[in-house]
Amino acid sequence: MKKILLLSLLTSVAMVGASKADTLPAPVIAIVEQATLDKSAAFKSIIQQVEKKRAEVQKEMTTYENELKAQDKQLADEQKKLSEKDFATKRQEFEKRVHDVQEKLEIRRAQMELGVEEAKKKVYEAFLKSSEEVMKEVGANVIVYKETIVTANPAFDLTSKVLAKLDQTLPTVQVTYKSEADVKKQLQQSQQPAQS
Repeated sequence: MKKILLLSLLTSVAMVGASKADTLPAPVIAIVEQATLDKSAAFKSIIQQVEKKRAEVQKEMTTYENELKAQDKQLADEQKKLSEKDFATKRQEFEKRVHDVQEKLEIRRAQMELGVEEAKKKVYEAFLKSSEEVMKEVGANVIVYKETIVTANPAFDLTSKVLAKLDQTLPTVQVTYKSEADVKKQLQQSQQPAQS
């Protein structure tokens, strides 16, 4: 009796599994290059904005560097004229200024990284949406990255269609940089768990 019940149960499970498998559509696979993101107009607009920001930051840092070199030279010249105590005080002030400039540089770098990360996220979301729309237009139900395929018929490659849709949907992305205060706060928060 137990064998009959067990056999009956296994048959039921097999039939349910088979009926679920029968309801899945046949796969219609398309491929798209992962590099589509890098080729998009939106990504190129991000690069242009970052290069401009990088040039501004470099100019700012060059100004600080020149200022610090001049202060260091002046401090070296004054060392002979100042008392040991006065020199130590001025040296401390100089070192504080160097630390402030280094912190500012770290904040600028973080501002750029966070801004780029957010902008790239928008491009990726638009890429997914464009891929899905193109997939439906051509009647596919699965898209995989071309880089994961050993070989495929070029007719399955939707890269150019997805890129065109992505460029149409999102031609540019504005890179937004957080304020110094927000970035400083975020940096401090990220360092707290590491110190614990």
